[in-house]
Amino acid sequence: MVKHPNFKLEANGKDITEIIKANLISLNFDDKEGSKSDEISFSVSGIYAKPVFGDNLKLWLGYADTASEQSPLSGGFTQADGATTRASSNDLYLCGSFSVQTASRDYKNQTTEVRATAVNFASPQKIKKRRSWENTTIFEIARKIAAENKLSVKTSGQDQNVASVLQNDAGDLDFLYGLCFDYGFIMAVKNDTIVIAAKDAKGDETQTSNTPKNESLPAFTLNLAELYSLEITEANRNSYGAVIVEWQDIEAGKTKSIKVGSGEQTYKMQIAQPKSDNEAFRQGEAKLNELQKGGINGRCSLPGANIVAGGKLKFSGIAGLEANEFSIKSVSHRLSTDNYGIEIEFEG
Repeated sequence: MVKHPNFKLEANGKDITEIIKANLISLNFDDKEGSKSDEISFSVSGIYAKPVFGDNLKLWLGYADTASEQSPLSGGFTQADGATTRASSNDLYLCGSFSVQTASRDYKNQTTEVRATAVNFASPQKIKKRRSWENTTIFEIARKIAAENKLSVKTSGQDQNVASVLQNDAGDLDFLYGLCFDYGFIMAVKNDTIVIAAKDAKGDETQTSNTPKNESLPAFTLNLAELYSLEITEANRNSYGAVIVEWQDIEAGKTKSIKVGSGEQTYKMQIAQPKSDNEAFRQGEAKLNELQKGGINGRCSLPGANIVAGGKLKFSGIAGLEANEFSIKSVSHRLSTDNYGIEIEFEG
């Protein structure tokens, strides 16, 4: 059996795969960690009517097993006995749901390109708001924002108290992403769901905070032999070993502080008065983890695979690198009629 690139695309619940396959030039999916919205785009031959902005697209990517060298992206393929068969969707994985944002037509080359994002930028999610959140938690804020924007929510890790925080002229999702970042969480919108998970600590021996490893994050190991390319850059950076968190205790009328980590080189940060020392400690630990990451950045490319942004990445077959664990920042999927590859950006 021969594996060929394959996909499935629905528009408002209607399967439009065969229409797109018949005229496909390219199909892209950009999976991003954090506040940047995931995005898909596809280019087809011909000038098509403008899609309805905000229409819901659902995309699956993967491969089809065929008994012929002809790609199923041509709309069908011929088996040895001459029978025409459609590609099975058994080897496809869901990329998510997306809202149509732009349509571009090239009248000279007679092509049309459509772009759609996981976040509808014309929806109430992007309306800037000013409001205060008092005596609540990260997950409670997420649940309220999800309900207001008709989204689901999925959380993992230990919830954190929030004594007081101002949503200051920010859209709901931008505000929630920043809040999660400050408390050491990853936040993203995937398939109409707000996903929040505890961010992993730096994955090598220079880690000095006490943040435990997040075992719920998806983990991937790639062997050098299966990669098209691998580039890693190490940069000189501030070697902070500790963070001092300071805040004004209004009742006591004095400045209080707490130290996270160890080492002589410290980073000072000011926060609003926390509900507890543990809340202050968590913010300091999140900051320390962030300061200790980013000294190593890299990218690699390989055949198309179900690897997701926000997950953990390790490499095998490379001496001196096998003990390191990296965070996946983004995964770019590129599919054409005869090829499917991905490029991963990561940091450590």
